[in-house]
Amino acid sequence: MKFQLLCFLLVFIISMTLFGCDNGKMNAEKSTDNSSVSTVENSERKTTNITSKKNKMTTTTTTTTTTTGTREYKPTDVDINTISGYSFKMQGFETVTSIQDFYDYLDELQNVISNSNFNMSISYENLETGSSIGYNDTMRFATCSTIKTPFVLSLLRSGIDLNEKLTKTVNWSGDNGYVANVKTGTEITARQLIKYAINRSDNTAYYNLVKHYGYTQFNSDLYSIGANYSLGDSWIFTYCTSADMLKCYKEIYEYGEQTKQGKWLTELMTNTDVNRQIGKALDSKYKVSQKYGSDWDEKQYHDCAIVYADSPFVLCIFTNQYPEMDQSDKVFQDIASIIDRINNVIYIK
Repeated sequence: MKFQLLCFLLVFIISMTLFGCDNGKMNAEKSTDNSSVSTVENSERKTTNITSKKNKMTTTTTTTTTTTGTREYKPTDVDINTISGYSFKMQGFETVTSIQDFYDYLDELQNVISNSNFNMSISYENLETGSSIGYNDTMRFATCSTIKTPFVLSLLRSGIDLNEKLTKTVNWSGDNGYVANVKTGTEITARQLIKYAINRSDNTAYYNLVKHYGYTQFNSDLYSIGANYSLGDSWIFTYCTSADMLKCYKEIYEYGEQTKQGKWLTELMTNTDVNRQIGKALDSKYKVSQKYGSDWDEKQYHDCAIVYADSPFVLCIFTNQYPEMDQSDKVFQDIASIIDRINNVIYIK
């Protein structure tokens, strides 16, 4: 009897021990589960908080004023009449996106002008707002080859047949270009002569165009836009101001936007064989249609360009310096970069 009672007690103790272990395990698992749930819930709360902060940050970013460079983007009215101390004249800058940037860029432009030890003329105009800058823009320079594109514009507007064959009759003195080396009497189409005159700045190609078509219509076209220069019998190049040449390049821009032939002309100007000046500074950002001009004997070096920026502009720079040298290229590139920045702070409504 005692033995049976002892066995019963032993079985009871073992059962309770095992049952207690299971309860402990279950309690531990329950505790772990609660901890996991708590961790997940905390994680979700953190994620929710982060998402909420991101949403708040996004909202803040979209409502915060944007910037131009390092300056606050804040359209500010400009009174040009109160701005002094610059050797260039300005007009049309009614509102800029950063007044401080605007002043800084004007200072940079003045520094380039002041540090140049040669005669120079600058004409710039924004084609949307009419905002403009002019420096020495009434000083006359030899046009050099910058005149070739306005002359071709006049030919295209007059409705010439580009497939017409012209007989080569003249050579430009000292020219060693392609057309100069073509035998006199050879027939060349007007299209080909125009391409050589613009792409390669071929003087003999241009000379034969002037000889065949004359300059009366060209002079009439210049008069109609208020450009005060003309061609004559004795000289197919002439003298003019950067302001008058800018008027011609504005016309080229308009014609290029409106007609197929005009677009062809501006494409020729984009793919010229000399790209050292304005285009060199800006054509990584925009399409630039340009025509350079140079004359070693008269120390003339020029460039006129249509810059297809977000807000397009025309820039003509005439200089009295030895052409096609790194040092003489630099002033064009510096001015083009500064004008581009000035152009970018004009407020466009």
